[in-house]
Amino acid sequence: MVVEISTLFLYLSLVFVMAISAKTKSCHLGLAILVFSSTFIAGSEYNNTYIAVISWLALSALFSYLFYLEYERPLSKREENESVSDVILGYLLGFFILVLLKSHGAGWILSLLASYWVFHLMLLIDHRENRRAFYLLKVPYVVLSWGALVEEFGFQRELIPFLIAYLVVFVLWLKFDLPRIWRPPRIT
Repeated sequence: MVVEISTLFLYLSLVFVMAISAKTKSCHLGLAILVFSSTFIAGSEYNNTYIAVISWLALSALFSYLFYLEYERPLSKREENESVSDVILGYLLGFFILVLLKSHGAGWILSLLASYWVFHLMLLIDHRENRRAFYLLKVPYVVLSWGALVEEFGFQRELIPFLIAYLVVFVLWLKFDLPRIWRPPRIT
């Protein structure tokens, strides 16, 4: 029963993505929705208690929001005296999340996905002036959320069309949206 509800949720999100992508002529928002739905379903499949579902809902919303963010030029210049201890604590937090989920039975891809947001923020701070790096750091959200679905459900017959459509939207984003959004805006 859980698989049918999960599959229904995934396909409804795919229909929503197709409608949004056709209306906006961009796959960026649609891909953010697919990151949300696939992460939420994979996480809730791993542990379907109420508190875990709420936690995965919040994490999925965070991943989707971080994917959806647009680049804004940093207002201040980079300070050379950034604390090394903050960076080390950030990476240790990401590693702790990874080890904690893996030790509690989550798969490797789902654990990497749950800990990637910390690494993403740390790398964004380090490369904040590079527009291309800002958008290329979003690619692991898509790859890991797709992989987490495969890891939790396998290649089930009813899930394969969704996975293929997800890959098509990702390729369209890479081909058309990514080159457009990583160019600096034209000032007129």
